[in-house]
Amino acid sequence: MAEGVVSYDRIIKMLTVKDGELMVEEKAIYSIEKFLVSRRLMYWQVYLHKTVLAAEIMLVKVIRRAKELISTGEKADAASPELNFFLQNHDSNTFIEEHLDTFCRLDDHDVMATVKNWCHHPDKILSMLCRSLVERKLLKIKLQAEPFDPLVLKEKRKEALEKLGISEQEIDYFVFTGEASNTTYDPRDERINILFKDGTVKDISKVDNALIHHDLSSTIKKYYFCYYRW
Repeated sequence: MAEGVVSYDRIIKMLTVKDGELMVEEKAIYSIEKFLVSRRLMYWQVYLHKTVLAAEIMLVKVIRRAKELISTGEKADAASPELNFFLQNHDSNTFIEEHLDTFCRLDDHDVMATVKNWCHHPDKILSMLCRSLVERKLLKIKLQAEPFDPLVLKEKRKEALEKLGISEQEIDYFVFTGEASNTTYDPRDERINILFKDGTVKDISKVDNALIHHDLSSTIKKYYFCYYRW
């Protein structure tokens, strides 16, 4: 069964402009709802799938550790000057418009080549994270609707301390909890206006008998628990 299939052609055909604003004709309401529901499915089944989530979190941890080392004077050179620029500059408030060109030159190759180089970095934490990412030995991750029991986290942290031989402060790189969330449609952030035949305009969430009018507009949270495999 195919997931996330949307009638893009129909939505494009039903686009219209009224009073200088882009909106959708009334007869495309169900196509828009199908698009929003499909996006929700894709987030939980693909974009926020636990394997994808684990890899993304590990990459964040890698960058965080590298910046931490750099801030203390240790070397952690990136594979490209572009990535090096953002690693070396700690204060995001100093970034100006001209830095957008540097950011736009970044791509997956800069990041992956850097991660591969850091597999041999003398810092134990950085090298372990990078080797795990490159070798696809991702952090074990569990997802559930409720926050995890602190006792479970404490026990896993204690176990990791014994197995990995690292400090209490460094264990946060390998055992931690967090949350992932997704909203199908947020009227405060997204505006999909529907133009009716009588000329009136309503937000998709205000349309009578619309699916988005119900719980699909609320934020769905899932809690994750990550820990190192040994």
